[in-house]
Amino acid sequence: MKKIIFALLAVVCAVSFSGVALAEAPSADLIKQGEQLFNAKEGLGVKFACIMCHKGQKAIKKSEVEKLGATLPDVINEYIVKKSKGTAIAKDSDQMKALVAYITNEHSV
Repeated sequence: MKKIIFALLAVVCAVSFSGVALAEAPSADLIKQGEQLFNAKEGLGVKFACIMCHKGQKAIKKSEVEKLGATLPDVINEYIVKKSKGTAIAKDSDQMKALVAYITNEHSV
């Protein structure tokens, strides 16, 4: 229960400090889609899946995600293009929404 409250508080803080209006929590399906995109290269058309670099000690830190706030999609695209050798995805696309939902709600530690 404490983990759920802490996670919810972290999301509220991240949204509050980013200047973005508080929206509904992402659905479990959206988070699952984000996890699939993060863990496999096929969904994003990249040469390297995100998980290849962002696991274990190199997992994305929740504090870093909170600092990025509304710029998280820009950072995701930067990594997709520069590190994963892919093409940037639209910030308002379903893929981006799924990746942001997964990173902010499940993957970051």
